[in-house]
Amino acid sequence: MNNDIKEYRTPNGQIRYRFSIYAGKNATTGNSVQIRKQGMKSLAIAEKTYQKIQEKIENGEYSGYAKSHYKVSKFYELWFANYKQTVKESTWNNVNQYFENHILKDLGNIYLDKLTPIQCQKIVNQWFASCGYATFNALCTYSKKMLDYAVQIDAIKKNPMRKVYKPKKKSIERDFTDFYSKNELINFLNVCKKYKPLKVYTMFHLLAYTGLRVGEALALQWSDINLKDGTLKVSKTLSKGKHNTLKINPPKTQNGYRCIDLAPQTVDILTEWQFQQRRDLFKLGLNPMNVDQLVFSNKDNDYLRENVVNYWNVSLCKKRGLRHIKLHGFRHTHASLLFEAGASMEDVKERMGHSSITTTMNIYTHVTRSRKKETADIFGNFMQI
Repeated sequence: MNNDIKEYRTPNGQIRYRFSIYAGKNATTGNSVQIRKQGMKSLAIAEKTYQKIQEKIENGEYSGYAKSHYKVSKFYELWFANYKQTVKESTWNNVNQYFENHILKDLGNIYLDKLTPIQCQKIVNQWFASCGYATFNALCTYSKKMLDYAVQIDAIKKNPMRKVYKPKKKSIERDFTDFYSKNELINFLNVCKKYKPLKVYTMFHLLAYTGLRVGEALALQWSDINLKDGTLKVSKTLSKGKHNTLKINPPKTQNGYRCIDLAPQTVDILTEWQFQQRRDLFKLGLNPMNVDQLVFSNKDNDYLRENVVNYWNVSLCKKRGLRHIKLHGFRHTHASLLFEAGASMEDVKERMGHSSITTTMNIYTHVTRSRKKETADIFGNFMQI
């Protein structure tokens, strides 16, 4: 007989079996984990159960969490330590904010093995009522991911978040307007050139004429640009990390690595800006010929923050009465004007660095839908006698 298996009698005199197995140290606390089972009606059942648990422990498949009565907040620490090894810092920093600002405040004090679908449904409904839809989606997604991991390591048997009804946002058909027409872009750039410094004008021209993401533009070094050949290499992006720090990361997707051909006017503007920047840096006693010199830098010749570029955009539009689009709208503008100029779907996909043709098609759909009325008017005017 296995010495770990003990026979005992219940209060009403029935014989039952129980055992306790040491399962190692808890990954979060360092405390010993004891797996205890009791109530088995026969020695054979007890021995079979014992053997199964031992095999799981030896194969690293049993954690003992289900019986260790952990709060969601404590289990999150274990999940997050593993999750952050799989994504970029900017991503895990955002996810951590979702948990600290919402998920742990609402679920953190509930014991993991006591969390029910009803409790989850109540919280999900609260999120839907109080958060924007993008945030609501993120909260549902990441709380579900964490609890999926709990199931994976035997901390709980089922994920209660997977039994929740997720409210749907009422679909409101809106025209997609976060891009400029050809004339609007020309007007914006002309006003920008007249009232803003050359650095600001160069930034917005580059965004509109290349379709770069803002982070890609902010990470650019002069070594990435060949003014003689008229090409620009995209191999990195600037993003925000923990505590608002700035980090250089690889492009968003593998397709983000690309070489973009520059229009002649873009080469001219970059050449003019490079000359002025070098002159200004020389005056400050800095070496602008450094191979790592940024194309766009702050007053300390360090990385420029996206919120500064956003301020340039908002202030110019507000002061000069221009229709405002978001910074990412300049990327949409570039794509839409490429389509208007007759570029193929595949060519636009490659130039924009989209991971799939679906992304390109979605932009195309937005743009063409917004121009349906314009197209109808053109046809009507054409048919007038």
